[in-house]
Amino acid sequence: MFARRLALAAALLVAAASPGIAEDKTETPEPEAPQWQEFHFSERGFVASFPGVTSKPKAASTPVSGQNPLLQHDYQVSVGDDTVYSVVVFEYPEGRAPNPPKPDYFTKVIDAYTKGSGTRVRSKQARTIDGRPGYEAQAEDGRGTLNHLIDIVANGDRIYMLVTAGPKNHAKSEDALRFRDSFRLLGGPPPPQAAADSPSE
Repeated sequence: MFARRLALAAALLVAAASPGIAEDKTETPEPEAPQWQEFHFSERGFVASFPGVTSKPKAASTPVSGQNPLLQHDYQVSVGDDTVYSVVVFEYPEGRAPNPPKPDYFTKVIDAYTKGSGTRVRSKQARTIDGRPGYEAQAEDGRGTLNHLIDIVANGDRIYMLVTAGPKNHAKSEDALRFRDSFRLLGGPPPPQAAADSPSE
């Protein structure tokens, strides 16, 4: 991918230096930004927007190694060669999920993610996600060229992890934040504060 970009850049330099070619001054238009579309995943209890697709992403569902019967459902969209948007749903059997998760649960999930992806955490903090307590981290690879934004929130028997990864500074980009902020939960128990504010019978 990087070699192909260098070869393309070299070809453009050669073309610009060649006599007789510079006369054609037509400019190639910038590629259009991918359009975003919102999808409802009622079978997994969430809504999210993804760029660059018109049909609903399908889940790749697998059991989690060593955690049977925990299932992992991954909804993923790639944009270009180096940007990915993904919602991962960890689905526990009824009543078996950590609900509410202990304070260190989210950090353990982040640690497992960074170990599996070969990245390092650059920042992490508690974050409210769709009215529920969650967690957010930014991570990057060893060369600092691939940047990840990771958000985690629990709802009933499911743990949701939103991940978007892309080039340097992607985690702070408008598209990464748009993806994160598009996520909403469907159903499940009310957020803790909402439950506390409900009038008692």
